[in-house]
Amino acid sequence: MKSDTNSTSPNLPRAVVAALASAHPEAVPDRATVAGVGWDVVAWRVPAPDGDWLVRVPRHEGAPKAIEDQTCLMRVLAPLGFPVPAEPQLLRDADATVVGGLYRYVDGRPANVRGGRERERLARGLAAFVSRLHAVDVARLAGCDVRRYEPWHDEFAPMVRRVLPHLAPRTASWLQGRAERLADFSDRLPAPVLIHADLKPKHVILDGTGEIVGVLDFESIPVTDPAFEFSRIWQNWDRGMAERVLHHYQRPVDPGLMARAQAYLDFDVVSVLDTAHRRPDMAPWVPRARRMLAARAAADSRSRRSL
Repeated sequence: MKSDTNSTSPNLPRAVVAALASAHPEAVPDRATVAGVGWDVVAWRVPAPDGDWLVRVPRHEGAPKAIEDQTCLMRVLAPLGFPVPAEPQLLRDADATVVGGLYRYVDGRPANVRGGRERERLARGLAAFVSRLHAVDVARLAGCDVRRYEPWHDEFAPMVRRVLPHLAPRTASWLQGRAERLADFSDRLPAPVLIHADLKPKHVILDGTGEIVGVLDFESIPVTDPAFEFSRIWQNWDRGMAERVLHHYQRPVDPGLMARAQAYLDFDVVSVLDTAHRRPDMAPWVPRARRMLAARAAADSRSRRSL
C-alpha cells in the first residue's frame, strides 16, 4: 500500500483522488470533507452532481482487506433488501492495489434517540434488522472472506493469556474470574449466525420519521454467537435498548443469551488493551485501557460487596 493512502491530512490522498477520477470523473474530490475517523479508516464525503459518495481511506496496512470484505458483504446483502449503502465498490491504483472503498452517501441522522416513543421505534427497527441478518443463509457468503469463530475459545481465551501479564494483581484476579464465567457460558452456545458486531448510533442512519434507512460499517461482520450482537447494542445504547430489541427479536432465544451478552461486554476494554499492545499506532491507548480495566474491576468489586 502506498504511504499516502493512510493519511489523515486535510486532503484526500493522491492515490485515492486518481482512482476516484478514473472511476467517477464527475465527483469533486477538491470539495471532500471528513465525515468520520475510525480505527481502520478515514471516511470522506465527496460531492457529485448525481449524489454524494462516501470514500473510506485505509489508515493501516490491514485496513484494505477489511474494506474488501465489507464491499463483498454489502454486495451480498443489498439484493436481499437490507438497508446497506448503494453502489458499493473498490478504488484501486494503477497497480490494482485497493486504496479505498466507495459507496453512496446515506442522508439521515445517527440513531441517537430520546424519549420512549423514539426508543421503541428504534428497538423495533433494530430487531427487524438483526432478525433478518441472523437468518441469512451463510452459504450465500461463499464468495466473501467472513470470519467464523466461537467468542471464548477463538477470541477471548487467547486475549486473556496475552493481557494478564500486563495487569496489576487485583485487576488480573478480576479478569481471571470473568474469564472463567465466560468459559462456562461457552459450553452451551446456540448455532452461530451472521451478525453485524458493531451496531452503534453512528452506524445506524434514520430518516425524519425515525425509520432506519441505512446501516453502515460491515467491516468486522462475522458468523458467531448472536449474544455478541446484543452486547454491542447494550454497550452503544444501553441495557434497556438491548432488552427491547430482544423483546422484538424474531429468532429463537436461548436462556443464557443476555448473560453472555453482559460477559462479552466485560471484555470490551480487554480487547482494546490487547489490540493496543499489538498495534504500534495504538500504543498511546495502553495506559488508558489499563486504567479503564482497573476501574471496571474496582467498580464490580464494590458492587459485589454492597449486595
